[in-house]
Amino acid sequence: MTKKEALGTGRTIEEAIKAALVELGASREQVDVQMLQEPAKRGFLRLKSQPAQVRVSVKEPATPPAAAGTVAVVNGQLQYTPPPPGGSEPIIEFGPELRVSYHGEPVQKELQLTAGLDPLEITLPADTEPELNYDVVVDPTKTKAQLVWKTTPGIIHRLADQAPRTRLRLQVIKQEVQAPRLTPEMVKEIALAAGLKHGLRLSDLTEETLSAPHGVFDLARGTPAKQGRDASIKYVFQDDPREVDLDAIRVDHYELHGTSGVSEGAVLAVKDPGEPGEPGVDVYGQPIIPRPVKDVQLKVGEGAVLSEDGLQAIAAVAGLPFLQGGVIRVKEVFELAGDADVSTGNITMGGDIVIRGSVLENVKVQSNHGSIVVHGLVSGAVLRTRGSITVMRNVVRSRLFAGGASVARMRLLNLLEQVSEQMEGLIAAAESITSQAEHISLENLVKHLIELKFSDLPKQVKDLTRFFQAPEEDTNGDGEDTAALLELLDADLFATEGLFKSDLARLKRYHQTVLRNRAAIEEVGILEADVRVGYLQNSRVEASGTVTVTGQGCFYSTVLAGTGFSVSNGVFRGGQVTVDSGNVTARELGGPAGIATTVSVVKRGRISASLVHPNVVVTIGMQSYKFDETTPAVKVFLHEGNLTVYSGSNKIHG
Repeated sequence: MTKKEALGTGRTIEEAIKAALVELGASREQVDVQMLQEPAKRGFLRLKSQPAQVRVSVKEPATPPAAAGTVAVVNGQLQYTPPPPGGSEPIIEFGPELRVSYHGEPVQKELQLTAGLDPLEITLPADTEPELNYDVVVDPTKTKAQLVWKTTPGIIHRLADQAPRTRLRLQVIKQEVQAPRLTPEMVKEIALAAGLKHGLRLSDLTEETLSAPHGVFDLARGTPAKQGRDASIKYVFQDDPREVDLDAIRVDHYELHGTSGVSEGAVLAVKDPGEPGEPGVDVYGQPIIPRPVKDVQLKVGEGAVLSEDGLQAIAAVAGLPFLQGGVIRVKEVFELAGDADVSTGNITMGGDIVIRGSVLENVKVQSNHGSIVVHGLVSGAVLRTRGSITVMRNVVRSRLFAGGASVARMRLLNLLEQVSEQMEGLIAAAESITSQAEHISLENLVKHLIELKFSDLPKQVKDLTRFFQAPEEDTNGDGEDTAALLELLDADLFATEGLFKSDLARLKRYHQTVLRNRAAIEEVGILEADVRVGYLQNSRVEASGTVTVTGQGCFYSTVLAGTGFSVSNGVFRGGQVTVDSGNVTARELGGPAGIATTVSVVKRGRISASLVHPNVVVTIGMQSYKFDETTPAVKVFLHEGNLTVYSGSNKIHG
């Protein structure tokens, strides 16, 4: 086959190729075919048919490739075999995890070993050493010492072994190196070095436990001190009543809450002297001293005596026992078997008053120094005393005052504090503005500040100057005690004519007068007196102590309490409750229809309710929050000076 090229013609392309192959004496695989003319039949405007024509060329024989060098990886080391003369050098490929340089120059991705392995430098990823970390952690009470450990294996990098080849991609393999493990003998030395002496549990520590890559083990347990029991007093006459069945058709409050006097010799209170604690031992072997047991004194006043051992308070006379300032007293009681009504007229006594029936329309019951207990209801009446008031059933359209002048003192002190705070803010604002613009009229400045920021101040000052002109019902009818409060106050406190039209110096002097009088009132002691009723509606209650509603609720009433208010089994709806310092607790505040209800704590305390309805406003100090929707499990308190409101575990304000 010497001819290299031939032309072939035929009716089809295949016939044309076959004709050229015969001429060349070659097979189809040995040639290249070039199309010169495609076949075509006779048609319109074509006089004769057209044959297929091809050029067939014999392929040049391939030149066998020259031999090449090879490279391999054996036991993590490169091995190089140079190529024979005329052959090509092997090539290595690599990824970014390897740093490669050749003749001192960095190389990326691949490299032909033109000079063999001598100028080649390969840097593998850095190896890491295995680590064992441990510590002994002792809790703050020193009654538990724990061994805490964690192991981290090391890593060694090397090149993966590969067979010889002309193009080789380097691969890095990681080999894990096991970290050292703790042994029971090592742990024993660790415990001794840590100073642990008592309650060691080395015998419970096994090799299997320490073989874990990380763990915590109670290395030593001390013996906690057994705390003692503080002394306490059980006031027998204040035993809690049995629980009320709110689903019962009829609740007999007389049987449930009936208050009876005590006979001479009756045990009023019993003191438990407590029990001292027992010392323990910490993990260092040192003694743990229990806290000292607190003692409490059982105190008695008139009508009560202590037993020979000092552990019982006993009634010296028949009468009504009560607790006042931690002192148990028994007073003789005025007792009315029936109702207080038009037939009895008003009742005024020096000591305690017990009315077995009800107090009806327009009747006034007053005790100068004792307590008042009504077993029935109070309707359209007035109850007033320096002591406490208890009404077993309902209070409707009535006024109850407990605490005498202590309530007036509390209201006066709150008013003085409000005026003082507002005056301080007004003076500070006026001084700040006048220091920057001295030409401003002080009278106009004060007027604008009051309109914009201190709008309550003029009314508060007016309420203060008219405080002792209030009706008898609002001052609790204690003329002598109220007059004693008035004697403590400066005449300048009531000289407020033109106060807000004067100069800044007069405002400052009046502020100092308010502060001085507030301090004088604060020194007057408070006699805490409580009010406890079954149900409250359309009434006003004031008490220097706590006010408690034991029944279903309190509706459309005004309550002023010194140390707390509770309607934990019922609802407070459509009224206002104000507590000077203490907590407010209710099952429900407000109503589904959005009845306006206000709950305020003047100084310190918390407000909590199982359910709060819309249009309920809660206030602590000068900060308020209004509920716009029904909210469950509400708690309101001050946190770092800010009003904070929670619904369950969710903070909704503050």
